[in-house]
Amino acid sequence: MNIECITIEKLKIHEHHLSVRYSADEFDFSTQVFYEGLSFSLLQQKYSANLINKIAAYIALFEGMKLCSLFPKYYDISEIAPYLGKPALELFVKIYQGVFGQHWYENKVTDYQQPEIIYSPALGESSPAVILGDNSTILTGCGGGKDSVVAMKILEDAGLPFSSMQYSHSVYGKAELQHDLITEVVQETNPVKTHKISIIDDFLDFPLFPLYFPENSGITAPETPVSIFESLPLMLHEGYKFLSLAHERSANTGNLFWEELGKEVNHQWGKGFEAEQALNTFIQNHLLSNFTYFGILQPVYDFRIFKKLSYYPEVLPKIHSCNIKKPWCKKCPKCAYVWLGLMSVFNPVAVDRVFGVNLFDDPDLLMIFRQMIGLEEHTPFECIGEIDESRLAMKQCLAKGLSGKALEVFENEVLSDSSIDWRKLEEKYDMIYTEEHSIPDHIFQKIVDKF
Repeated sequence: MNIECITIEKLKIHEHHLSVRYSADEFDFSTQVFYEGLSFSLLQQKYSANLINKIAAYIALFEGMKLCSLFPKYYDISEIAPYLGKPALELFVKIYQGVFGQHWYENKVTDYQQPEIIYSPALGESSPAVILGDNSTILTGCGGGKDSVVAMKILEDAGLPFSSMQYSHSVYGKAELQHDLITEVVQETNPVKTHKISIIDDFLDFPLFPLYFPENSGITAPETPVSIFESLPLMLHEGYKFLSLAHERSANTGNLFWEELGKEVNHQWGKGFEAEQALNTFIQNHLLSNFTYFGILQPVYDFRIFKKLSYYPEVLPKIHSCNIKKPWCKKCPKCAYVWLGLMSVFNPVAVDRVFGVNLFDDPDLLMIFRQMIGLEEHTPFECIGEIDESRLAMKQCLAKGLSGKALEVFENEVLSDSSIDWRKLEEKYDMIYTEEHSIPDHIFQKIVDKF
């Protein structure tokens, strides 16, 4: 079954949320974005209805990208076209091609670049507005994982004021449970204010793929890029100029190089430095001129982030990173990777209190561990560190006297390789990199010694 056209049927701005209705040929779906403590009518009075409509249009545009997992021929954006300029469509294509490399690879698609974007009436013009006020507080995303808490602790240690932004998504389960879990993490820090966004999306709940598209590998979504646009109403509401997300240097490395397309496939591309630069520059040039978005952990790799996390043992029972079942399913690549990193830097007894099982001995995870340490075709398609980071973590686990089938594989097939310079690897992954990040200099100078 082929989908001819994805269409944005209706975008409506309510008092506290946005509602977008989409169609994929004869199928209908909706996405709703709820903002706790935010009034869109007040925002329209403070700024202009046109600016708020523009921001809502960008949210609708990029939320609709997930429907392009169906490989449609067209994406009809007529409903929002007057609020978008041509550069918006160029950004859409760039983000799509960066994020969807994995989807092409999994579906063995080599002859599809993106849907043709169609619209009538004509596109509008883009001219940036200004975020009002003199609020220097940094809006900081928190998903409840290790990176989020380390990022907030760094800002806290540096004496920089920050507010937290947490959001739930229906793909991860009930909103209330997600917010409760994230709140436990946020409470281990001292934000100026806390903000909550909740996204309800029935495209992700609908059993569309197994019923109608069983040959398709599933849904891919530009979660990070769209979350940046979804943060903008909050930034306008509070006068925040800086948006910080906890994206680390490890996200810049792909899972494999796909020879057939001559392209690197990177599950984390939307979190990486290339996407960060593209989004930051676009918003400054076309939406909000005094806006700055940066990945606060871009100067460091995961290896150092885990070490920094170990300074805060009180957060260990509260962090969660699983995308399958909150807080931990203990069966997926994300759980395996985070568990590995935690075991390498924390007292194993403390980690056992959280997980209660030796994942090194789980036969279902053995292939995943092999992928992590570079013994298979590619690393797992998840938000995890580089191959050598996983190898260093396993080496540390062995040094602690830990055991398990995965560690035996590592010892026999990796550690036995005398050509590996472990000291050099540790130097690389433990370094603080002062270039290739977007952190404003006045912020970076205050945090550089906090990593």
